[in-house]
Amino acid sequence: MGLFSFLFPSRPPVEPYDPEQEEPVLRIGICTGEKVAGFRDLRNGRFREAMLITSDADMREFRRRYAVGTREIKEITAG
Repeated sequence: MGLFSFLFPSRPPVEPYDPEQEEPVLRIGICTGEKVAGFRDLRNGRFREAMLITSDADMREFRRRYAVGTREIKEITAG
């Protein structure tokens, strides 16, 4: 590992998901309010966790990493 890569780590590349099979969702816990971004399978409704959201920066990173627009993300409750 060189000095440059240590000081300036590269961002993870955009990770693909198939919008024909999954939709981006933000699952919010009823009791704790914990937010987890991920994808819900359109066929069986299963949730695939992608990352914990603790700040606006986390949400921006999720949208960047998966190339998802703000309006595409649906909110669902878990509890």
